Formats: sequence, C-alpha cells, structure tokens
Amino acid sequence: MKLGPSATPIWDTVSNMSWMLVNSEPLLDFDRPTLHKIVHVGGLGVHEPRPLSEEWDRVLSLRTRNILVSFGSVAPTRTMPADIKRTIVDTIKSHPDITFIWKYEQLDDPAVADVKNLILSKWTPQTDLLADDRLTLFITHGGGGSMMESATFGKPLIVIPLFGDQIRNAKLIEKFGLGVVVEKSHLRQGTLLNDSLVLVLHNPRYRSAAARMKSLLSQRQFTPQQKLVKTVEMAAQFGDMPEFKVVGRNLGFVVYYNLDIILILTAIFVTTAILLIYFSRLAVQHCRRIAKIKTE
Repeated sequence: MKLGPSATPIWDTVSNMSWMLVNSEPLLDFDRPTLHKIVHVGGLGVHEPRPLSEEWDRVLSLRTRNILVSFGSVAPTRTMPADIKRTIVDTIKSHPDITFIWKYEQLDDPAVADVKNLILSKWTPQTDLLADDRLTLFITHGGGGSMMESATFGKPLIVIPLFGDQIRNAKLIEKFGLGVVVEKSHLRQGTLLNDSLVLVLHNPRYRSAAARMKSLLSQRQFTPQQKLVKTVEMAAQFGDMPEFKVVGRNLGFVVYYNLDIILILTAIFVTTAILLIYFSRLAVQHCRRIAKIKTE
C-alpha cells in the first residue's frame, strides 16, 4: 500500500472501479440517475426463513393477530424516554386481542411489566417471524434490513425513524403505500400511535400494497445472490472495464461545474444590461433635450 505524495488518490481509485455493488433495490427506491457499473443487490442479507421454534410457534398461536415491535440494535430500547415508553405500552394495552412481540433488552423493566398481551424478548428471529402468515404488522425504526425483510414477506409497516437513512427509508414506505410513518417526536402526542395502528390494521390498501411488493420482489429477473456471483465472476475474468468508465470522471473543475458556460452567459447578461442602461439614459436625455427646445 502506497503512502505519501506518490499514493493514488482515493477518488481516482473509486472512479476507476469496474463495478460497484449497492445495497438497494430499484423496486423499492426513488428514481435517480445511475451508471451501468452500479449493481443493485438489495435484499442480499435476507435469508430463507427457517421453521419457528416451539416457543415462538406457541406465541404466534396465542391470538389471531400478532404485531412485531423492533427498533434495531444500535439504539437500545431500554434507554427510550419514559413518556414514549408509556405511549407504546398504552397502545399495546388498548388492543388486548393482539399479541405484541417487542424486542427489548431489559426484561425486568417496570415500565413494560404486567402487560398481558406483550411478549418481551432480548432477541427475536425477525426474518422467520415476518415470513409467518400469522404476523399481521411490523412496527420498526425503518432500518434498511428491516424494510427489505418486511417488503420481501409482504408485511405492512408502522415506521418510527430514529436517525440516518431511516428517515429516507420511511419516505419510501410512504411513497409505495406500504405503511404509515410516525415521527418519534409525535409519540408524546397521546393517541397518534394508536390511531396509526388502527389505520394500518383496518385499511386494506396497506396489506394490498405490501402483497404486491412481495410479488414483485419474488418475480425479479435475477436474485441479489445471482447478480453478486455473476458480477464477481466477470470482475475476476475481465478485470478493468473501460466500457463502463464515464468520460466525466476526467473533466476539470471548471468544465465539470459548467463554470466556462456560466461565465460566458454572465458576461452576455451583464453586457446586455449595461447597453440597455446606457441607451435608456441616452433616450431619456434626448427626450429631455427635445422637450426643452419646444418649451423655448
């Protein structure tokens, strides 16, 4: 590895890469310009669901409807503000006919104790639960993995984004009608979470959109695994791919940002403005001179 002035700049390395693997799925993303060298492998981390253990099978059989609640592993749920915990617990208590499975780190937390229809677990087989037809809905922070898993298995969502890409992912869920977004700051506003839950549970358009997305993803021309393997094989066989290199990577600062064109247009605009002002003043002076002669 070269260091110092003779080292290859990182951006040169990036621009000369033959391929770029991106953890996104075009069917579940915003429209954007892209390059042929970019290969989308979103869903690569979604594994085939495994049979549930007897314990989890029993949990899903307790009631006819089940809801999974998970906010990921980066932000511990036990550190959640007390008033927000209270809102979630009150929402759970208001639906005694539904079993709520909450991924929670502190099982003896008194804030979530003694709720009959709540199952706490430090770890949940999220993919396996989402793949089960008995799971009705997923309340999530909107992480990329959770979003892709729920879309793969056709589960509607309530997304409570916390930070980072989760905010963008939440907008995607809204765009495709896969669920409802509740801002974390709004969890302090009484019944908003419960109202969103009732909406997603009783409005069939969310289940319909989730089922359609599941069908679309299952009918993709190539799976993420196939695209990954084929891309790596081509990279190993052909190495550098000049066919995919963009001419724009060699443009200078002035040309890349169109500064030459902007400078010319600015010069034309300024020159035109100056000439207009100059001739306008001449016209005004001429009119004043004529008016003065007529007066005399």
